[in-house]
Amino acid sequence: MKKLLVIAILLVTVFSASTYAQCGDDLLKTALKEMGDAQYMKDFSIDLKKAKKDTKTGFVKFSVILNSRSHYRFNTVNGAGNPEKVIMQLYDGDKMMVSNFEAGKMYGSFEFVCRKSKVYNIVFSFKGGEEGCAKAVMSLVKQYSAEEMNF
Repeated sequence: MKKLLVIAILLVTVFSASTYAQCGDDLLKTALKEMGDAQYMKDFSIDLKKAKKDTKTGFVKFSVILNSRSHYRFNTVNGAGNPEKVIMQLYDGDKMMVSNFEAGKMYGSFEFVCRKSKVYNIVFSFKGGEEGCAKAVMSLVKQYSAEEMNF
């Protein structure tokens, strides 16, 4: 009986560790590599679970302060077990500014040139309300002078 209990504990431990590995630091390392030569600003962890009776799409929202005359890149990396890829959208209030899902095609990143310093919202979700995990990185590509932006 003790052997069965020990085996059960080992299986639970191994299974938990492998689940974490799908959405852990390795995923963040991949996202950091994919940001290229841009300057790291912030990373986001997305872990959405689908409720059994949930008919709406679940989402998670983060607020970020973006500065005027700055060129940002946002990239995502999906967990290996995700049935769908993560959708990332940047909002100014209620207005969606840009998304990595356009015209039925999914992109791993998008870029945004900020023209007004303020708080923006980044919303992450999975198509069809599926559950999954992902990592995203916000990075600074370039800061422009006032002359370059015609302000």
